[in-house]
Amino acid sequence: MPILITLVVMAAIIVIFAAIFQIVGPDKDVEGRLEQDEFDGDDMRSGAGLSDRVNRQLTQAKFGSKLAMELAQAGAQVTTAEFMAINIGLIGGSLLLGVLIAKTIVAGLALAVLAAFGPRFWLKRKKDKRISEFQRQLPDVLSLIVGSLRAGYGLLQAMQLVAQEMPSPSKDEYGRVVNETSLGYSLQQALAHLVERMESEDLLMVVTAINIQNEVGGNLGNILDSIAGTIRDRVKLQGDIRTMTGMQRGTGYMLAAMPFLVAVLLLFVNPEYIMQLFVFPWYAIPIGAVISMGIGLLLMNKLTQMDV
Repeated sequence: MPILITLVVMAAIIVIFAAIFQIVGPDKDVEGRLEQDEFDGDDMRSGAGLSDRVNRQLTQAKFGSKLAMELAQAGAQVTTAEFMAINIGLIGGSLLLGVLIAKTIVAGLALAVLAAFGPRFWLKRKKDKRISEFQRQLPDVLSLIVGSLRAGYGLLQAMQLVAQEMPSPSKDEYGRVVNETSLGYSLQQALAHLVERMESEDLLMVVTAINIQNEVGGNLGNILDSIAGTIRDRVKLQGDIRTMTGMQRGTGYMLAAMPFLVAVLLLFVNPEYIMQLFVFPWYAIPIGAVISMGIGLLLMNKLTQMDV
């Protein structure tokens, strides 16, 4: 049994370090990723390795395609296979660490649950932060596009200028739009992909205005200038709302996380004491507490969210 545990721990450590190496290794450029997405079925192309084939197979699955979209939205330099390898490695390592330290399977399961949700929480936070930053930059992007159009540039040339002049994430996303058009997509299709990645109602309004202008004509510069003013006012109002509700949201998250942190700490300090809660019929207490805190978090988020 000790030999088996040692082998499993070594395997988990190897998986973790291999995934970390993939993250800190050389970045894959945007065009390479786009080309990989476009030619998923070409498994025998020159230079295709095992990791590329595994990643394509995962991306074709429903859960894999959703995860790949979330990674793209977050701007993470990690493929679907790499992210799943990190998650599995953390779960296995945390499970064994909890069992070896606390001498109880419950501690290992508790750490494994935290490790399972940890990468997903990180991904969601990174995704939300990047989309929020993209939304904040959108008025400046539109102002730059309007100025370029009035200077005689075409719309695609204006987006190339945005990719050159604006900081990330606008630089990366509009650069990807330009790259997609060079790979054979129409500008309308590339902009539709941008809307799908960024999940922005304001961006959808901009793209809809561009599509309508292509159909019926009109002064696109004036249209986008008017939309930019509206979006700028909305972004300012949303920022004011988040500032006013920031303390309440932070307090709610801290209070919700505190019982779990204390429970994990007690599992290591005095496991016999905390294990009394997981004996019939007392395990109903932590179950009820988790349900109550979940309902409280949902209500808090609803109260602090305002549509503008």
